[in-house]
Amino acid sequence: MTIYEEVVTELAQRHERVGKNEYGSSVTPGFTVCAGPDGKARVSYTTPQPDLLDPERVSDDELAAQRHQMVDAYAVTLEAAGWRVERRGPRSRYPYLLVGHQ
Repeated sequence: MTIYEEVVTELAQRHERVGKNEYGSSVTPGFTVCAGPDGKARVSYTTPQPDLLDPERVSDDELAAQRHQMVDAYAVTLEAAGWRVERRGPRSRYPYLLVGHQ
């Protein structure tokens, strides 16, 4: 099993994975895992693109806060399971984690 598969398996026990349609576009929010540098996995939170014509849509600031909240929750889950977690982009609108074995 690759590190990618291991991290997906770990997160899927407590969190929702991003849902995608047949074109690869996000349709439901959730975690995304992809290959990172140095054999690590890169974990982030992905949401569908907002409808720009919807006056009640979530603001960019609210989306950024939601991303931080979910990435922090993923970090807690992975650290509790014994993974080494590096938080990246703490002041970014798009934070992410680099995850490796202890």
